[in-house]
Amino acid sequence: MRGLGPVFVVVAALMAALPAHADPMSDIVGRWRDSDGESEIAISRCGPALCGKIVWLKEARFDIFNPNEGLRKRSLLGLQVLSGFKPAAKGALEGEGYNPADGKTYRTTLELTSARSLVVRGCVLGGLICDDDTWSRQP
Repeated sequence: MRGLGPVFVVVAALMAALPAHADPMSDIVGRWRDSDGESEIAISRCGPALCGKIVWLKEARFDIFNPNEGLRKRSLLGLQVLSGFKPAAKGALEGEGYNPADGKTYRTTLELTSARSLVVRGCVLGGLICDDDTWSRQP
């Protein structure tokens, strides 16, 4: 055991020198504008995952395509459209995204491509058909 003291010191020094792994979830937290400039979504932590809600609309809009007829008159402002996002394969986050343009919820991935650019990809048929939208970070 006497010779292990220096080994522990070296191991501790090496571990301290290793770079800290960035938290992909905290990098995405913030306010994002969709590609057509019609809305902004605030992405935040919701327990162990991320969620996002609409916090700004260029023009007032309502959830007219919601499959629940009783919800079609609600404003999109304040509506949660992203939920349950957690780290998945290849650095993306995976969860569910509600698309007010058709009233459907899709398996969705979020992938940060730069500090100011977020690709939002909604897919159907197990990922066979996907549609991307690139959002830009807002101050």
